[in-house]
Amino acid sequence: MDEIQAQLKAALAHHQAGELNQAATIYEHILKVNERQWEARYYLGTLQLQRGDLDQSIRTFLQVVQLQPELPDVHNNLGVAYHAAGKWQEAGQSFEQAIRLNPHYERAYFNLGSLFESRAVFSEAVKCYQKAHDLNPGNLETHQKLADALKSAGEWSRAETIYRELLVASPGDFDLSMKLAYVLVLQRQYQEAIMLYESMLKSSPDHYQILVSLSYVYEAIGNIEAAVEAAKRSIQVAPTQPEGYNNLGNALKLQHDLEGASENFRKAISLRPDFAVAEFNLATTRLLQGNLQAGWRGYERRADIAANPQQQYPGQQWQGESLSGKSIYLWCEQGFGDTLLFIRFAIELKKRGAAQVMVLCQTELAELLKSIPEIDQILIAGDPQPECDYQCALLSVPLYLETSLETIPAAVPILKPSSERQQYWANVLSELPGSKVGLNWCGNKSFPKNELRSIPLNSLLPLGEQEGIQLISLQQVNGLEQIAPLQNAWNLWQPGAEYQADTGDFSETAALIQNLDLVITVDTAVAHLAGSLGVPVWILVSRLPEWRWLLERSDSPWYPTARLFRQSELGNWEPVIQVVQSELERMLHSN
Repeated sequence: MDEIQAQLKAALAHHQAGELNQAATIYEHILKVNERQWEARYYLGTLQLQRGDLDQSIRTFLQVVQLQPELPDVHNNLGVAYHAAGKWQEAGQSFEQAIRLNPHYERAYFNLGSLFESRAVFSEAVKCYQKAHDLNPGNLETHQKLADALKSAGEWSRAETIYRELLVASPGDFDLSMKLAYVLVLQRQYQEAIMLYESMLKSSPDHYQILVSLSYVYEAIGNIEAAVEAAKRSIQVAPTQPEGYNNLGNALKLQHDLEGASENFRKAISLRPDFAVAEFNLATTRLLQGNLQAGWRGYERRADIAANPQQQYPGQQWQGESLSGKSIYLWCEQGFGDTLLFIRFAIELKKRGAAQVMVLCQTELAELLKSIPEIDQILIAGDPQPECDYQCALLSVPLYLETSLETIPAAVPILKPSSERQQYWANVLSELPGSKVGLNWCGNKSFPKNELRSIPLNSLLPLGEQEGIQLISLQQVNGLEQIAPLQNAWNLWQPGAEYQADTGDFSETAALIQNLDLVITVDTAVAHLAGSLGVPVWILVSRLPEWRWLLERSDSPWYPTARLFRQSELGNWEPVIQVVQSELERMLHSN
């Protein structure tokens, strides 16, 4: 062994023992003797990276690249240094070069996955972690990172499978158990998630995060007492943490204790002044109380808690300035029901002097919204963005108009479906006997708490027993599978293929509804559609309604033709259906 190799061996021994100063001194001595000794320079760069001297480490690795450009390890480590320094593009290029030089370089794939994950490009992170795992299936760290990336990418079922496999290898692992429970919650497998959380509490009875998660899940399924208890326990364990108060607020809201809920949301905000979720929850509580003007500002926090970043649109943000002679570009951001509810504010801006009102909406609603004469242009995703003086989220307009319960623009009809399609359905329905009553029982299954607002079709069987009434299915996309088992059980007429029940078509639904005597629906977009058309609509509302339906009232300030039938006990629809049945009988006898 020559002298330099002996010195290099000694330096590596110090390096591996964590004696970085001694190792650095020897590396530097070697380089003074032979500046082209790439191994000493490479290990020195690695040492500098360990110390956090990122700029120097990058310079050193770049010098090694000049000496040994075909060495995959140096490109990989250079990528690590770039990544740590926040130089994302250079880091990616370095990892990719390491992989080009060695297509089986497991660690480079792992590091590239980590880079993508840190940049929230989860689909690409999944690909990299999957490749690293394929190269070394026994690496549990890579397997868990793959599961984490899948979770973030929304591939919850695949993530669940991996977490279960990892728990077989590491039974009872706390971190893995928490992650498995989380993806179970995301997939609404609430009962198994509760069982997992409860089992973890046996060994960690005062674990704050478990209690917070448990209160959230109990609240999601409507188990009010359990949600309150878990939230209170989390506060006892960690009284300075805000999540427990936020969860307690949500649980008290289920009890209709709106003052108690608001008090806890305010406490959460006092502990974390920028707590977007608590601010949003406080705002929707105020809206639910009917105090709209106090709620609109906090309602703006919806953008901060959305799953996806808010899209940026051209033009100056409108904040209530005069629109006389000006154009405004409004964009829809949430569900179909919200668009139908808030589209009245586009009309209001036109009435208040806007020269041009343009609305970007969901493709499924575009044709129907074109029937509104006050809207100058309807756009959908992919259309060129028009020039405008101002832009604003449609749901933000009432904030700047200072809308209160008394000033909601409530004139109907707001929408007017195609006269040709109206006539078509008029002809079809004329062949059916009795009063025509539309029925909608199920909302979008991906909607949070859809189980609490939807009603199983078989529970509505009593409504089909009314003489003189022909029930018409308005259901589209969701809930259709419930029809076949009851096909011969009751009086429910289904529109033909032209109704497009499997894919959904709001224009067709509107034209059909326009010919009905009454619509009976759970809280879905159909409620807003019928209300916007000015058709009588009975809305069956959960014990915990969306804020727009307020509390206790049987009417709606948004829709003059709407009547609300409310649950008195969460999850129990039978008394509500009995009241609706009685009111149907009364309606028939009064005609």
